[in-house]
Amino acid sequence: MSAVQAFPCVQCGADLQYAPGTTHMRCPYCGTEQAIAPPTMTVEERDMLQAMVLERTRTAVETDNVVHCNSCAAEFVLPPTIESTNCPFCGSNVVVEAKPESRILPDAVLPFVVDQKGMRDRYRQWIGSRFWAPNDLKKRSLQKNEVQGIYVPFWTYDALTRTDYTGMRGEDYYETETYRDSNGNTQTRTVTKTRWYPAAGRVEVNFDDVLVIGTTHLPPKYADNMRTWRLDQLTPYNASFLSGFSGLRYDINLEQGYTMAQRKMEPPIDQAIRYDIGGDRQQITSKHTEYFNITFKHVLLPIWSGAYRYKGRVWHFFVNGQTGEVQGEAPVSAWKVALAVLLGLILIGTFIYFTQRS
Repeated sequence: MSAVQAFPCVQCGADLQYAPGTTHMRCPYCGTEQAIAPPTMTVEERDMLQAMVLERTRTAVETDNVVHCNSCAAEFVLPPTIESTNCPFCGSNVVVEAKPESRILPDAVLPFVVDQKGMRDRYRQWIGSRFWAPNDLKKRSLQKNEVQGIYVPFWTYDALTRTDYTGMRGEDYYETETYRDSNGNTQTRTVTKTRWYPAAGRVEVNFDDVLVIGTTHLPPKYADNMRTWRLDQLTPYNASFLSGFSGLRYDINLEQGYTMAQRKMEPPIDQAIRYDIGGDRQQITSKHTEYFNITFKHVLLPIWSGAYRYKGRVWHFFVNGQTGEVQGEAPVSAWKVALAVLLGLILIGTFIYFTQRS
């Protein structure tokens, strides 16, 4: 395997590692620190259509220390001092060298802010708040090899959309009607009715940084729910921020990501159409959207990925490396569920008993 860019310590020669929440690297052995050079440029948007053509004809290959997980097929870049590791997504051993492939290189990185201690504190708070989680799990400490800091690939997309639509505008009005109740008495009530009118028009919606994950190895339900990213703090890509961390390679390419971004754009476009139709109710019968000024960025976002085994099953959790937000799953205590069911039956039985007596 080719070597990843390393940053040797000037004092002892060991590899420096990025210190989360700072702008420097630190030696894990002697503590020597080295400042990371401030960026000399800004994060630039790239023309998507032009990049898609280049991606299909690209001949350059990666030269990183890329490994492949035999179990879940994830591929990621190891720090230079690590020969092998456990897969951060399924916990299996990684032993296979990945084949070199052409890649769109990252444009920007969001450096880690939450360090190992902060990550463990947030995990303890999160697992402690899981009422149904087994008590022995809440007391269990995370093992060192169960959590890894990873830079996860994402795509961001910008676009100006123009949508022509047809639909119906509903305007409510009220009428009083007479009816007979169950006792045969005549009653009156006010009912809401709607008059429908044809509607047509055009709306424009501008999208900035529609975020799409670039890997299938982070479950979408966790990736989409992790919404606390501060993308305004992105910095131009610098390998110094990756020192000491793994970097996952994307397996959702630029074109596939754009299709996913378009699906994310649909609800705001529909909302704009309904607002444009007006009235009390709206129906959209047809629409056609055009996309202009489409640009993208390939960015790396920091996530602490945890995969641990509990009673024969692998459980996952993810901590946002910038904000500390936690997403994941936890086992459910069978004893707690059984006790809750028993208490529920007792309460129902007690209610029925006193109801019948009264």
